Amino acid sequence: MFRKAILLAFAGAVATLAQSTTWDNDNVAQYLLTLKHAENALFTQGLNQFSDSDFKAAGYPTWVRNRFKQIAAHEASHVKQFTDNNSGAPAACTYDFGLTDVASFIDLAQRFTTIDASAGLGALAYIDGKGLEVNIATSAAAESRQAAWITASVQKRQPWNGAWETPLSPDGAYSLIAPYIDECPDSNPDLPFKTYPQLTVYPGSPAKDGTVFVSLTLKANAAKYYLAWLDGLTVKYTPITNGQTTVPDGLDGTVYVAVVSNQQPPSESNLISGFAVVQFPFDSWAVEAQNIPKISAGSKKN
Repeated sequence: MFRKAILLAFAGAVATLAQSTTWDNDNVAQYLLTLKHAENALFTQGLNQFSDSDFKAAGYPTWVRNRFKQIAAHEASHVKQFTDNNSGAPAACTYDFGLTDVASFIDLAQRFTTIDASAGLGALAYIDGKGLEVNIATSAAAESRQAAWITASVQKRQPWNGAWETPLSPDGAYSLIAPYIDECPDSNPDLPFKTYPQLTVYPGSPAKDGTVFVSLTLKANAAKYYLAWLDGLTVKYTPITNGQTTVPDGLDGTVYVAVVSNQQPPSESNLISGFAVVQFPFDSWAVEAQNIPKISAGSKKN
């Protein structure tokens, strides 16, 4: 197992993933709106599909669904703000979220709010100000609070992952949302995403000292592939052998993973797959010194 701490200057502190320079203020805003359309549709569909009685039957009081209504209103506000301030704003697509019950809605809501927060943080590296950073940062902060509430108050799991949120590049975040998008209007702008094969890692909530299986057809032109584990501002690497790899230590909460060809931060030069989410949940309550925040990003261990 290999570990590299990402030591970043203030100006590039959100750039955990190296990325193409083809992104600018306009298409970054369009990309984020694409994600927000999907998230807005998820909350709208989930609330339309599952009533107060459905939530009650699943073991959740009425106030939980009422909070989801408030989050839905937040998402609608985000969509309006990003649409009103973008002359080439993309329209909503059609989506297939595969919601089968209240629990599946809650799980996907936790995932989407977490991804959207990571996407906003990562997007800050590709803009040059002009007020856009305020919209991005404030909406990302709201998404992070939403994710914390869903995870801790509803799912009774961790209220945060660690001392640092995990930023995602546009390619990384989009690869996590794209599987739920069916079709988009032809009039939507073409965005400079680089697409990758979809990655499946199972089990999705592995034991901390366990093994995960990597479902992906790997190319033969690299001597070795690694699973990169993105956790806060740190990336850890474990070698993939016969379609499986070991879980590194020190992971908590929601972690992003991708297959890479070397032990460098995931980028266009070494990414082999899209991203997947792996969960390492811990309880929302703590006893004495449990769940102490991780060491700072400024430390380094090999």
